[in-house]
This record gives sequence, structure tokens and C-alpha cells, in this order.
Amino acid sequence: MKELIITWQGLLFEAVTFLIFTYFLNLFLFKPVRAILKKRRENIDSHNEKQKYFEESAAKLIEDVRKEKLDLKIEINRIKKTYRKEAMIKTAKIISSAKKDASYKFSRIVEDFDKEKTSIINHYKSKSEELANLIYKKILE
Repeated sequence: MKELIITWQGLLFEAVTFLIFTYFLNLFLFKPVRAILKKRRENIDSHNEKQKYFEESAAKLIEDVRKEKLDLKIEINRIKKTYRKEAMIKTAKIISSAKKDASYKFSRIVEDFDKEKTSIINHYKSKSEELANLIYKKILE
């Protein structure tokens, strides 16, 4: 078997070829991969910033919606109170008007009843006088 002989020229040649190989490896493989990784990192950072911006915007919108909803509830309650007050006033007016109408109708009915009662009493008085006269005539005969 042949022996392996190491010489300084061989070592120098191996070192130079290794350096050339690492230079080309760096030039054609590592630099493009690093550039791609750098662009990817920048792209991810950009997307992360956009995501943070959109999350903050969404949180702000949610807070605005919550405040608007609260304001609307307050406004709705105020409107309800206003309409309830107006309804109570209108109800009181309607009830008052109905009471006046009922009182007026009741007094008219009582007047009509009194007139009819007086009329009936007068009718029966005249009939009883006629009957009394008739009886008186019969008794005198």
C-alpha cells in the first residue's frame, strides 16, 4: 500500500483551494440565502407592524363602538323618559276629558230622568184626578 505523504506545497494547495471554495460558496450560496433571509425578516417585520397597526385600529374601533353604543343607550333612555312624560300628560288629558264627558252625560241622563219622572208623576196625577172625578160622579149618581 502506498504511504500518504504530506508536503507543505500540498498543504498550501489544499488551503488555497479550500479558501477559494469557501469564497465561491459564500458568494453563490450563503450571500443569496442571507439576502433572502434578510428580505424575509424585513417582510415579516413589516407584516408584524401592519398587524399591530390593524390590531390597534380594531381595538380603537371596538372602543368607539362601545362608547357609541353607550351613548345611544343613554339617548334611547332619555327619549323613552320624554315619551313617557308626554304619554302621562296625554293620558291625564284624555282621562280628564273622559271624566268631563261622563259627568256631562251623567248630568244629562239625570235631567232626562227627572223630566221623565216629573212627566210620569204629572200623568198619574191627572189620571188619578180623572179617576177620582169619575168615582165622585158615580157616587153622586
